[in-house]
Amino acid sequence: MLVDFIEVEQPPWLQLVPYGRRETLLQAPPSIRQVFVEAGLAYGDDEETVQFWDGLAARARGLRDDVLTEIGRRGERLTLQYEQNRTRVEPKWIAIESSSDGYDVLSRVSASDTRRMTIEVKASEQGTEFASFHLTRNEWQTAIGSMAHRFHLWAIARAKDELAVLTVEQVGAHVPEDAGAGAWETLRIPFSAFKEFFRDFPGDADQ
Repeated sequence: MLVDFIEVEQPPWLQLVPYGRRETLLQAPPSIRQVFVEAGLAYGDDEETVQFWDGLAARARGLRDDVLTEIGRRGERLTLQYEQNRTRVEPKWIAIESSSDGYDVLSRVSASDTRRMTIEVKASEQGTEFASFHLTRNEWQTAIGSMAHRFHLWAIARAKDELAVLTVEQVGAHVPEDAGAGAWETLRIPFSAFKEFFRDFPGDADQ
């Protein structure tokens, strides 16, 4: 019954489950905690209890991935609009066709310069002070191998949307070097590292 309830309601506290049982029960509403206690799921590490929490965590990760995908698509749509305004030419939405190309949108350098410009889009609803983005090695290799490349960071909010348009050099200042036998695959960079570049959208589209 509890699983059926969670499946139907998708309660907000479900997103806490991947962080562990203790974190979930500490922050869930008291009535929910009581349900878990009475169901015998608040304590113990028997096989059935562990399987329940693992299954719940899998559901939660799926929900979180869906939310992140939706936010990412919103950022990509904003970039399409921004580039249309900037170049007066409709850009191509690459990410909707393939996630392996290493960039999300294909545009051009300017309205008068037809050279290709590849764009990687990162979006968050957490605000510039708290948001961060993950950069994969494939995305970085694509960026440094492109003749013209930009990173679009979108801080999406109800009141306003903010955009930072960054060059490869600006992002590269935060990318580590491989050392010895080690090679990085994914890194996290805070939006706040580029706070001086954020502008309200719609705004100046001449970058």
